[in-house]
Amino acid sequence: MMGCSLVRIKQNVEADGTLFVMESGKEVPFPIQRIFFVTRVIAGASRGNHATRETRLILFPVAGSCDVVVEDGMRSETYHMDDPSQGLMIAPMIWRSMRNFSPDCVMMAVCDRPFAPGRETIDDYELYRQVSLEKGNQG
Repeated sequence: MMGCSLVRIKQNVEADGTLFVMESGKEVPFPIQRIFFVTRVIAGASRGNHATRETRLILFPVAGSCDVVVEDGMRSETYHMDDPSQGLMIAPMIWRSMRNFSPDCVMMAVCDRPFAPGRETIDDYELYRQVSLEKGNQG
């Protein structure tokens, strides 16, 4: 889907464990301004359920698994995330929802912008569809 792509980070498997490495400008194609984690999600709950107006981010399943459903206002696609060496890069104005969390799931988000409450996210799906269709009609 336009606006989403899988990103692979370095994985060094050693006798005593595995090291995962990412750097701005290399595996992460933008300066990292914010990192956050989602964990201990209640069974059956979903997280995300919004689009960002300007923020690009990459979601990594640090532990466990979940499904990430992305939508551009016209099409949707589901990514099953269960490999810590593979992240899902999501462009601005892509609706995302995380579902079907395993009990041990830890999802990490690496973002190109600091959090801007009240200005950056669109939390209402109908408003998102309206805004995304307007943007699509302008381009």
